[in-house]
Amino acid sequence: MKLEKYKRHVVIFFFFLVFINWGCKKETLNDAIPVVNMVSVQQFGIDSVIVTGTITTNSGVDILYEGFCYGTDPVPPVIENQVLFQTDSTTFSAHLHVNKDSTYYFRCLAANSFGYAVSAPIK
Repeated sequence: MKLEKYKRHVVIFFFFLVFINWGCKKETLNDAIPVVNMVSVQQFGIDSVIVTGTITTNSGVDILYEGFCYGTDPVPPVIENQVLFQTDSTTFSAHLHVNKDSTYYFRCLAANSFGYAVSAPIK
């Protein structure tokens, strides 16, 4: 009789653990980093463009800064040709001067206290 009672408690405890873990999501650092996308690059005059990016999710953490990086490399390095600023908007734009005889690639970026995210480049 005592053994049956013990087994019943073990089964109940097991189902309790399964039920508790079922609803738990394991968060990673990638879950805390913002997600950004380039929206557009529009020619403005002969030697400048207007670039627009958007923060699609801030992961529930305040954005410290956002901006753009650009260059003639198809994947422009984040640390070169940066334009950074702070806004309270999820969509942001910048007016950038470029050489009219070169092809440029643009990426947007955003950072919070966990790190930064960079979009795929667009031409």
